[in-house]
Amino acid sequence: MGVEMDMDQRQRSLRERAEALLNRSDQTSLDLSPTEVRRLVHDLSVYQIELELQNEDLRSAQHQLERIRDRYAKLYHHAPIGYLSLDVNGIIRHVNQTLADQLGWEGPDLINQALADFMEGTERDIFLSRFRAFFNSPEGKNIDATLHGKKGRQFLARLTGRRESDAFFQEQSPSSLKLLMVVNDISAQKTMEDALRESEEQFRGYYELGLIGMAIIAPDKRWVQFNDRLCEILGYPRQELTAKTWDKLTHPDDLEENIGKFERVASGEAEGYSMHKRYIRRDGGIVHALVSAKNVRYADGSVRYLMTMVQDITERQQAEEALREREAILRSITDSAQDAIVMMDPEGRVSFWNPAAESIFGYRREEVLGQTLHQFLAPERYHGTYHKALPEFSRAGCGNAIGKTLDMHARRKDGTEIAVAISLSAVRIQNQWHAVGILRDETERQAREQELKRLATTDHLTGLANRRHFLGQMALELDRFKRYAKPTALLMLDLDHFKQVNDTYGHAAGDAVLQHFASITLKVLRRTDLVGRLGGEEFAALLPDTDLDGALHLAERLRWALANLPIPAEEEMKIALTVSIGVALFLPADLDANVILIRADQALYRAKQTGRNRVEVETPA
Repeated sequence: MGVEMDMDQRQRSLRERAEALLNRSDQTSLDLSPTEVRRLVHDLSVYQIELELQNEDLRSAQHQLERIRDRYAKLYHHAPIGYLSLDVNGIIRHVNQTLADQLGWEGPDLINQALADFMEGTERDIFLSRFRAFFNSPEGKNIDATLHGKKGRQFLARLTGRRESDAFFQEQSPSSLKLLMVVNDISAQKTMEDALRESEEQFRGYYELGLIGMAIIAPDKRWVQFNDRLCEILGYPRQELTAKTWDKLTHPDDLEENIGKFERVASGEAEGYSMHKRYIRRDGGIVHALVSAKNVRYADGSVRYLMTMVQDITERQQAEEALREREAILRSITDSAQDAIVMMDPEGRVSFWNPAAESIFGYRREEVLGQTLHQFLAPERYHGTYHKALPEFSRAGCGNAIGKTLDMHARRKDGTEIAVAISLSAVRIQNQWHAVGILRDETERQAREQELKRLATTDHLTGLANRRHFLGQMALELDRFKRYAKPTALLMLDLDHFKQVNDTYGHAAGDAVLQHFASITLKVLRRTDLVGRLGGEEFAALLPDTDLDGALHLAERLRWALANLPIPAEEEMKIALTVSIGVALFLPADLDANVILIRADQALYRAKQTGRNRVEVETPA
């Protein structure tokens, strides 16, 4: 500052001296002494040097100003927010590169564009209606609008505008006045604010309702706030719970996983987490809980707190454990069951196949799961019925076989058929009908039943029908005769002199004679005929669809065969076997089987009385 003042004084002094010399009006030329000339030249030289120094300073200042201007231009164009200036008509006059990039334009191409053209709908109308207000007020004003750029680019912008200073305005015409505007992309901020507001409202609703435990937790694990329900879940009074952090209440086996997830969310690496964990209550009990946490951030992105929901699922967990136990029991039952248990899905595919099914049908579980059941298990004669029934079952879970036990046949892996009793039921799973079948191998049972039936209906010595079975079948045949009027006959047979065989050769020989008689009778009579032992050596034969001639023919054949075919016996046993036969026809007037038996017995009696080994017919009076 002192140097500049000294230079100014010297300049003024030199100027004054020069002007004094030039103003000497009484001289037509300069009359200077050598000393004065030297001094004047010296002063002029010094002044010239001073001027050159000033020019150098001026050039340096100008160069520095250019560097500052370049630095400002870089800051202006690459600032993190957009800048632009508008004229009084809303036309863009200047714009930085940041805003151009946000809109997908080249900066120069935006010049002379109307800013309102980058808006749509009501936002454009609002901007145009408020635009003049930016010029009428020296204070900055804001307006939010969505700016639309090229290729679908768009972002929510906060436009902050302010006119140039009044001093600057005074030096320009109103038409050249500019509006300086800052364009800040607030899309993320707006989204975050909306999400935060919605989350806070939702949290507040759940928080106050108290259906589940709610808490706000700081990133350092402290409770910031929690509701009464959380106190109930954890069993702590509010004051005691406030003094603890959640990790001190977490079951040790769940702590490592919980801390890892919490820290990722608390650091901002993740937005939230959910997990099933266990808390330790104040009384030492275990609480199973489903915990969901989500972070809430500050404007700068750092995590403010974690909004946490704690749902007590202890009862549900206990129910699930009980269900697992029941499933294990059910699995044990199905695995140890002697009957095949098979489940079929709505498309007819096997979805369950227990070990008994493997044993009965020969297919391993892996072979049949997902396979169509009827294709490998049902004999072909059942396929048509199956295809008709499946659509209705899949739609409504019903069918003729549902809720019933049916006797059917099934095909084993080796191709053999076995008799099975199948009980079918419908089960609804996930809104679809599935069929559960319990199949029992009936092969042995049916064999036992057949044997019991044989024992109940057969004479154990001869293998012929016993009296009870024979009379029952005779009653049925009488009903058919009356319904269809087809001729039917009855033979009554009695071995001649059978008592002498027993008395002479013993009962063993007598039994052999009876067995021989039964064998011959079955060979002579037809398969449709029924022969029964009524008692001792008395027998009867029921002849369906047989008239009198046919009955007499069969009776004579039987009589001849018994008389002419020897009884296998030892040499000392020479037994001649003959039979007397009485024949009676079924008549429409017969009230019951006993009436027919009496008539046949009367004919038999005449055969006995008239010499034995003969056939007699009893005709109605």
